[in-house]
Order: sequence, then structure tokens, then C-alpha cells
Amino acid sequence: MGYCNKDRSSGSYAQGTKATHNYSGTQKPPFMLQILIWVITGIIISIILANIKPYEIIAARYFRGITYSDLTNFLSSLWVIGGIFSLFMRFINFGFGTLLWAGIQILELIPSELLGHEKFLDKNIQKAGTNQYASSNNDSWEVKLAKKLRNSCSTEVLRFLIILGVCVYVVDFFLCLTVFPPVKGGGDVWKLLDIVQYQQFSKINWENIIRAITTVGAVQFLLKLRKIIVQIIRDLKD
Repeated sequence: MGYCNKDRSSGSYAQGTKATHNYSGTQKPPFMLQILIWVITGIIISIILANIKPYEIIAARYFRGITYSDLTNFLSSLWVIGGIFSLFMRFINFGFGTLLWAGIQILELIPSELLGHEKFLDKNIQKAGTNQYASSNNDSWEVKLAKKLRNSCSTEVLRFLIILGVCVYVVDFFLCLTVFPPVKGGGDVWKLLDIVQYQQFSKINWENIIRAITTVGAVQFLLKLRKIIVQIIRDLKD
């Protein structure tokens, strides 16, 4: 009898343990992750406000190179109207710089977002795997070329997104180097290439190089980090 009671007790304990393990209550994600999202959001906003400045400088250089009419020059020389006109031009520079920054950021984000989108990739993979023409030894070179061009049409969007992403990042980086001179004492990108060619790395202004890299990629990196943390929180809530 004692053994039977012991077995029953053990069975009850095992069932209780099993019930405990099978309990699937809704657990809240760690509070620190919620705080981290707000911190990252604040950092993103701060970096955006700081990153617009280089593009505002580029816009100001562009407008300074435009030859205005004599009336515009006359209005700029007036005491009160000149101040208002100068303030208006600063607003134009800021607005144009903001639009330039936003356009470049969007072109940088679109490829990375689409190339990380499961449904978009699934459709392009399925499209690339169907209606493919196989080459034959009996085909003329014109037909072989036509088949290759036709087969490449299914991956045209993916190819364009990859090329777009790389080109926009490169152009954005070189634009930032026009604001942040990459060479100590001043110097453009061509002088930087000469320094790299002759391995005179001590003349490189690494601080400005880091500034340019931060301006180009900081927002994208933080947005990706924020997206991952949000996904982790959603997974913990499910």
C-alpha cells in the first residue's frame, strides 16, 4: 500500500509538473526593450537633425553658384528687406537640403527594405524559376542572346535594386566628403585618392571620414536595429 501511495504521489507530482510546463500564459516583454525603442527613436531624430546640415550646406553652395538678377542683388543690399531676404534664402537652403537628404535616404532604404521582404522575395524567386528558356546547341547566337535577355527579365527588379542601393550609398558618401574634407588641411576626393595611392595615410582626416560614414549609414542602421527589437517584442507577446 505504501508503494502504491508513493507511486500515486509521484504521478500527481509529475502531472502537476507537466501542467506547469504546459502553462502558456501571456508574458510581457522585458521593460528594458520598451525603453530601448524610445532611446533609439530619440537618437534617430537627433541624428536626422544633425545629418540634414551637410545637405543644407550643399544646397547653399548650389544656390550661391546661381547668377541672380540685379533686382535680387538690390533687395539683398537693403537694410530691413535684405535681412528678410537673407532669412528667406536660409529657409530655402534648409528646405532644399532637407528634400535632398530625404530623397537620398529613401533611395537607400527602398532596396534594403524590399530585399528583406519575404513576400517580395518569394514572388521574384517564383518568377525567376518559371518560364525560363533553356539554351540549345542548335540555337544561333541571336537566339541564345535573346533567351539570355528574356531569362534575365525575371530578375531585372532585383538586379536594379542591388545596383541602386550600391550607387546611392557611394554617391551619398562622396557628397558628404565635399562637406567634410577627407584630407588634413583641406582637400577633395581626388586628393584623397592620390594619398591612398601613395599610401600617405597619416594625411587622411579620419574624423571627417567617420563623420561621412555616420551621416550615410547611421540612420539606416538604427532603423534596422529598431525594427529588429520591435519584432522581438512582438514574438515575445505571441
